[in-house]
Amino acid sequence: MATLRRTQMYLPEDILLELKRKSNKEKTTIAHIIRNAVSDFLKREKEKDWEKDPLWNMVGAGSSQGGNISEEHDKYLYGKDK
Repeated sequence: MATLRRTQMYLPEDILLELKRKSNKEKTTIAHIIRNAVSDFLKREKEKDWEKDPLWNMVGAGSSQGGNISEEHDKYLYGKDK
């Protein structure tokens, strides 16, 4: 295990109470729960691959014949100029 460094954080009372209950139930420390949660969060962030996200496949899927749609969208949507 890596060397642990002491740090300080402030938590809302309701979250701290939930952490105390969880630590008692699991017979562990609040610090252990927080370390695991932060480690999992950082791992997910590092592994996030936007190109595998289904929404990413929509990028560039649309096309149009008009070259100024972003500038003249009111005209095309509502039939009126700006």
